[in-house]
Amino acid sequence: QPFNGNPWWSSLVAIGPALLAVILIFMDQQITAVIVNRRENKLKKGAGYHLDLLIVTITIAVNSVLGIPWFVAATVLSINHVISLKKESESAAPGERPTFLGCREQRVTGFFIFLFIGLSVFMAPVLRCIPMAVLYGVFLLMGITSLNGIQMIQRVGL
Repeated sequence: QPFNGNPWWSSLVAIGPALLAVILIFMDQQITAVIVNRRENKLKKGAGYHLDLLIVTITIAVNSVLGIPWFVAATVLSINHVISLKKESESAAPGERPTFLGCREQRVTGFFIFLFIGLSVFMAPVLRCIPMAVLYGVFLLMGITSLNGIQMIQRVGL
């Protein structure tokens, strides 16, 4: 049975939601690339991000066939990653703000982030012992602390 007991027309009905998912993923990838590649970040290897759309496309196709979740651009993760790799000058005078020099451009941390996400599957017995309230608290803390460097939050604060 090619449709696993579903009627043949269900594949035609699925085209609409599939197109919406494609548009959503494409826009997420492109918005993330535009935000990360801003001139303010002074990236020198920015063109490498254009290959991300190809990699995301291939992984989504493979993951769809295997029935496993998709990985997408992860906008907040990408922005926080760029912020964490900032190079700033040493401030000479007390109270003087350090000047932004650029970003340390490398791909090693991204590789290890997703490697550890994958390895967390094997930590399920340990992770089950952590109460959900603790996990929600950690995620809330991470979310609130990551708001600090976002331009929209800074403008709202004015």
